[in-house]
Amino acid sequence: MSDTSQLKTVQDESADGQKGKKRDRSASEERLISAGIEIFSKHGYDGSTTKLIAKKADVNESLIGRYFDGKEGLLLTIVERFIEEVRTEELAYPPQDTLAAELSKYVDFKVGKSHDRDCLGKIIICQCLTDNKFRKKALERIPMFADPKLIERLERLQKMGQIKESVTLEEIAEEIETYLHGAFLFDLILSETPQEIVTKNALRFISHYTAGIGKS
Repeated sequence: MSDTSQLKTVQDESADGQKGKKRDRSASEERLISAGIEIFSKHGYDGSTTKLIAKKADVNESLIGRYFDGKEGLLLTIVERFIEEVRTEELAYPPQDTLAAELSKYVDFKVGKSHDRDCLGKIIICQCLTDNKFRKKALERIPMFADPKLIERLERLQKMGQIKESVTLEEIAEEIETYLHGAFLFDLILSETPQEIVTKNALRFISHYTAGIGKS
């Protein structure tokens, strides 16, 4: 075998090895994230040790520090994953023909989805309230956002003449999201208000809110 052929063989083997390592790391990260969701939800932040999480994921405990910079980083990564799911999830109801109906359906849908994530939500909020360092990191990595799926629905309604042309659709989406974050934090998590009451209050808010931005 020539020197050139030998060099190419070594390079190919090295490339294959790097791809294998990336696949192994990706698989380990996914197992740790999955295990983290289960352990954090079951034991809370303080009760969830890296040893417990690694055992559940069936990986070496040191990988939590290597891949996520520790337990705190793993939790933040999990929250980022949930946020990304929220940003990309499809709205599970058909487009509505009025602004009030669209926002009412949206709020009802989002309150129901947030209820599914309230265990991790409680952990995040408790950590933010008791650990200022964690709170700063969370604010840096978990920004507020306007739901692009809602904006698409609002654009349709504005073209139909249901929303005043002077109204900025991104601002509507941001204001609705701000309201939902407040309802999620204070009503569902801190006060443990029943979901049906949270939804009822949200629909009352939507009724008053749409009166000011819809076309008469």
